[in-house]
Amino acid sequence: MSGQLMEAMVMVESLRVVELRSLLSTMGKNRKGLKKDLVQRATELLRNNFRPELFSAIQELYNQRHAPISANSSRSQVITMPNAVEVVADYPKNYCEPVHKPKVHMIKLPFYQTLETILAPVSLVPVFTAKQQISYITFCVTSSQLSQIKNSGTRDGVTSVQVVLRICYTESIGVEDDQYPPCIAVLVNGYNCPVQAHYTSNKTPQEPSRPCHPINLTRFVKQISDNRVAISWENIGKLYSVAVYLVKVLSPTDLLAQLQKSGVESVESCKQKVCEKLCCNPENEITTTGLQVCLMCPLAKMRMSTPCRAKTCAHLQCFDAGFFLQMNEKKPTWTCPVCHKPALFDSLQIDGLLSGILQCADEAVEEIEYLSNGSWRAVGKEKECSRTTDLSSLSQKNSSVAGEVVDLTQCSSDSDDSDEAMETEEIVLKHFKKESVRFSKGSMHVK
Repeated sequence: MSGQLMEAMVMVESLRVVELRSLLSTMGKNRKGLKKDLVQRATELLRNNFRPELFSAIQELYNQRHAPISANSSRSQVITMPNAVEVVADYPKNYCEPVHKPKVHMIKLPFYQTLETILAPVSLVPVFTAKQQISYITFCVTSSQLSQIKNSGTRDGVTSVQVVLRICYTESIGVEDDQYPPCIAVLVNGYNCPVQAHYTSNKTPQEPSRPCHPINLTRFVKQISDNRVAISWENIGKLYSVAVYLVKVLSPTDLLAQLQKSGVESVESCKQKVCEKLCCNPENEITTTGLQVCLMCPLAKMRMSTPCRAKTCAHLQCFDAGFFLQMNEKKPTWTCPVCHKPALFDSLQIDGLLSGILQCADEAVEEIEYLSNGSWRAVGKEKECSRTTDLSSLSQKNSSVAGEVVDLTQCSSDSDDSDEAMETEEIVLKHFKKESVRFSKGSMHVK
């Protein structure tokens, strides 16, 4: 009976307003209100007064809702459906779908630190002939895991250690991003678990358009018995896998602290990059005598406090690490705003040289220029030099980030990347215009 009850709750979630009102009216209940009120009312009715005739009524409405679409309908079908819709009505308490354990590697999420794997990835296997499927998984939470949850702190009223459900594709090769199937609904031990999914239109079936986040199951998890999860999803012919993890949710502040502790590029290494871009290449007709870098973050349009860039980036221009992390917490794209190439968290580095310059430069300075004689100068709005400072005279009060300063004139390189450097600076110039890296008229000359 517990299997029927859970299946009935999943079916109620997929009913439309008119069908919910019909169901409540048949059962002598109030049929007025919004859809969420009608669903809650029907769910309470199932919990308090579940009986076979109620299940039959819900099943009949569900069959009508997901009946095959006629050829004249504007909604296109993704997979071929039979003429009749079959829904398994009764599951025994120990029911378990055939389990297939794929070799899936889910992508590492910077804001979710995996502590333990509670349930390794298993496949969502279609078992009905209808497009709407119901899959079940069960898992147990140990006393040690419960202790970690209870003893963890809270952020915005939510515990920082959580039990989460992750869903991704099965059929691809390599690491997988989180991706929900269409029309997903999740019930944990009979309770509806919120799923935040964003769609580009009202057409169905379609997968969520924005990056999908892990689904927090924590507040519905039982402490002693097995936890049963029912996942309702629409079969569009793609293969998905689900897994359950114990994770610690990190904030942008936490990640920034990690970056400042172990992700700082040394001053010497940063100066070496400047030397390579300013070096003279006999094969080039144009020699770069100065490189301009904007102190304003291209994302926040404000002065940077923690300048960083990805290890794979060829440009000197940085962006503010704190704002970049806040942006990716809301919408995780992890893309460099300068060159638009991937800038994953593990590849980020704080520029130790520019960090020191930001502390030395006046607050009114928005742009500086690295010079080939081993110095830098602040550039005004009209590209007039306001001050020239040797890099070796930078303040060492930022020793936690910058370290000892080495004069650029001591650096030398035989790198032949001048063409690539020029191309990168041109891309930055077009993208940021007045607020990004620019070459001044006097910073380049023809041999």
